[in-house]
Amino acid sequence: MQRYSPPRAALRLGWRFPVLFCWMVLGLTWALTGFRFLGPKGRSWSIRTFARGLLAVCSVRLVADSPESIPAPALLVGNHVSWLDIFVVHALEPVTFIAKSEIRSWPVIGTLVSASGTLFIERGSRSAMPQVIAQAQRRFSQNERVMFFPEGTTSDGQSLLKFHSSLFVLAERAAELPVVPVSIRYSSRRTAYVGDMTLLGSMVAILSGPAVEVRLQIQPALATDDRKRQALAKAAHRSVARGLEL
Repeated sequence: MQRYSPPRAALRLGWRFPVLFCWMVLGLTWALTGFRFLGPKGRSWSIRTFARGLLAVCSVRLVADSPESIPAPALLVGNHVSWLDIFVVHALEPVTFIAKSEIRSWPVIGTLVSASGTLFIERGSRSAMPQVIAQAQRRFSQNERVMFFPEGTTSDGQSLLKFHSSLFVLAERAAELPVVPVSIRYSSRRTAYVGDMTLLGSMVAILSGPAVEVRLQIQPALATDDRKRQALAKAAHRSVARGLEL
């Protein structure tokens, strides 16, 4: 087992942090300039390239287990462990995320996530839900994939919280829309962004540690005739749990 050595941790942080900072500034500059003039294929390529570069700098190795093709349009739902999750999925296949509005205010990352087309929802706001549903339906009509994290918060990666059913209404209202469960599993608990941890603290923990493997398992679309959102949430929870071997 590889030991966590303070001198080695300092060395890792010493080179990874400035490289990550430069990569994010480069991504931010591109997001605010040339990115907006690209077509769908160019945007997908840019998002995938940036995400893969970010994971490489953080020494996070992606191992993907997915079907030959993910249906589009589709609603993807998965467990939530870290701020890295969005980039892990983007590194495989760029999708439109539905995320909490607080992320939009995060330095640099908030702008990057916004530029990728993320839909933000304000928790506790009744008026926010119809707006997000309408925006997501427009993305589906454009043959896009939309993803959200039904736990509503992050876990330690060793357990799976209850899936909230509210956003499953997107599939409840569209009988032909595939619901695709996604399981995200990291080889180290150090990646978990939980409790009172700050974004900077999480970054330091990841950047100063040994390499991490993340396994992204795309499950088959749910096969169920019951399209009620509560039933979909339970079925998706079971499928994600199987992928996590819980």
